[in-house]
Amino acid sequence: MQDPKWQDVHVVASLIKSFLRRLPDPLLTDDRYQAFVVAADETDPEKCLEKMQYLISDLPDNNYETLRAVVMHLKNVAEHGESNRMDARNLAIVFGPTIVRTAEENVTSMVADMKNQCKIVEMLIVHVSF
Repeated sequence: MQDPKWQDVHVVASLIKSFLRRLPDPLLTDDRYQAFVVAADETDPEKCLEKMQYLISDLPDNNYETLRAVVMHLKNVAEHGESNRMDARNLAIVFGPTIVRTAEENVTSMVADMKNQCKIVEMLIVHVSF
């Protein structure tokens, strides 16, 4: 930790993103990907949040705990958004495609679902409590 490179927030963020990309199954799991995207499309914010919380509670324990740790960290970063310019929205743009992804890395679905990927992560940071 004495090495100055660990003081660079970009190195830490890249490390987190690399870890999440290298998981054998995406953090929100491949089989739940479409359900998360559908939940994000819900027009009623209360129903959307309710569906998200159900899907999160249904994750395997390891995925749930990892998601919890990542989101709690992102919440902490967002709380200092005024000084670091990384509010929940900006964090969602950076981490959305890494947290909410399919195992097959299909470019077409990545582009089509980008809005929902960001919305899901922003909702996790702002609304979901673990």
